[in-house]
Amino acid sequence: MSATDLYAVFTLSSDFEPLTKSKVIMLFRGKTKYLQGKKIELSDWPQNNNIRHEFYQELLGKDLAQMNAYWARLSFSGKARPPKEIDNGSVESLVEWLAVKRFRIGYAPIDLLPANANVLYIVKKEKP
Repeated sequence: MSATDLYAVFTLSSDFEPLTKSKVIMLFRGKTKYLQGKKIELSDWPQNNNIRHEFYQELLGKDLAQMNAYWARLSFSGKARPPKEIDNGSVESLVEWLAVKRFRIGYAPIDLLPANANVLYIVKKEKP
């Protein structure tokens, strides 16, 4: 398995403990806004970014069209807001966004993580 087959859900804060797969699924489905008692903010990659496509496919078994429709329903009903889309789709932009507030969480290929990342969960890409 190469490093690009792994995606890490991470934060720059040391406030969080590692997560279970079911908790990560709840986060990225908008089912919870709190993690270990702290209100969190999630980030996302731009629509056309392959990282976003592969992450949702591996974690949730959903493609981008399905996820966009899902978030549209949640947003319209007022139940949840979709994760914040990082503008230019670079890890540097993601890290800058995460650094502004302690309780922000993102995801990226594990080989692109900054040295100070607190990895909460690793999503493994399944082989066909």
